[in-house]
Amino acid sequence: MNEERDATGRVVVYPTVSCGAEAAQDSIVVMDLFMATAPEHMPKGDRRVVTVLPPELALNLAEQLRSAAERVQAARGRRQAAPSAGVAPTAKS
Repeated sequence: MNEERDATGRVVVYPTVSCGAEAAQDSIVVMDLFMATAPEHMPKGDRRVVTVLPPELALNLAEQLRSAAERVQAARGRRQAAPSAGVAPTAKS
């Protein structure tokens, strides 16, 4: 797979702005992603990637996505519950 890189050599990652999946021909899952290659292309996106997956791979991907999303949500919850870093609590009179 060819990776797109910026001038500093970092891999370019495009944010996904919408996605979908559907069954096709009772044998494959079609995944459709819209991405934005620059802020001015938000929120609709200007790059589209369509791929097909066998059902077993689609289920595996779904499990990985759910697990990753649950970890991100848990981390967000912990950050929101914790007091702001670097800010000392004020003394009450």
